[in-house]
Amino acid sequence: MDRRRVITSLAAAALLPGTSVAFAQSAAIESGKMHALMGGDFATATSKLALQRSSNRMVQTFAQLEIAEQAAVAKAFGSRPGAAGLSKRHATLLATLQSMRGREFDRMYINGQIAGHEELLSIHKRYARSGSDPMARGASLVGVAGIESHLVMLNTIKSMLS
Repeated sequence: MDRRRVITSLAAAALLPGTSVAFAQSAAIESGKMHALMGGDFATATSKLALQRSSNRMVQTFAQLEIAEQAAVAKAFGSRPGAAGLSKRHATLLATLQSMRGREFDRMYINGQIAGHEELLSIHKRYARSGSDPMARGASLVGVAGIESHLVMLNTIKSMLS
């Protein structure tokens, strides 16, 4: 199996229940919120890495946008960026990305963001329908449109990297 498929699979599986390596306070956060926050922490960590490792302006621009947006989502969910932590699989993916540079990094980062955004889209749709926190439900509702637009951007960047 090639590296891209492994990374994409890890990114998709990383948001599944039961993979949490979150901080002690996580027990107090409902499951739907925790999965959204952990996905946001993963997107933030990999995007910060993209700002350091990528020389592609489109990748850097997306990374800056993602960091700012995930900080806003964390706040709307009553948290702060980084507070939920990374799952074991997110940590593994991040370590793999840390070993890459250049075009290889850019492709893996974008593929990971696509997989992560597809999973976050499902999480936020579900939370917008049935989450218990009205403010977070509103953030998820608005977030769905944002995630969908991010997927369009990410797929455009992906096609330009090929």
